[in-house]
Amino acid sequence: MKLKTYSKEQQGFTLVETSIALVLMMIIFIGIAPLIVYATRYNSAAAIRAGALAVAQTKLEQLRATPFGSCSSTTETVSVGDPTSGLQTYTVELTVVNTTTTLKDITLVITPAARSTTGGQYGGSYGWMYGQITIYTKRTSISPGPNLG
Repeated sequence: MKLKTYSKEQQGFTLVETSIALVLMMIIFIGIAPLIVYATRYNSAAAIRAGALAVAQTKLEQLRATPFGSCSSTTETVSVGDPTSGLQTYTVELTVVNTTTTLKDITLVITPAARSTTGGQYGGSYGWMYGQITIYTKRTSISPGPNLG
């Protein structure tokens, strides 16, 4: 049986070299970890805002289908999402102001209910991500204008 001899250059890493490498990797990970947490929170907030825009679009389409005389101010709560993975709740406030007999000013405010441990709607230091969506629009009755004909 032949014995293999190894030179000093072929013996691998020492315990000191391995420890230094682990310390460097730990420092790098500790520096990157807050960025990962921030990105995760910001992406979930973007999904909440996208859901609020979808609720706003649905409400505007319902308002468009409503007869002019029946448009009135309302407040409702809407839940969107998959019940198995969790619903996001939004408060929908529709304010209708009669400007003239043929024109109405409409303000639609969609407020997402943030998942806060304190129970507040915009609780915590990340409350800015759950801001309201406000849409201003006008609605007019269907009638011929003065320049028709």
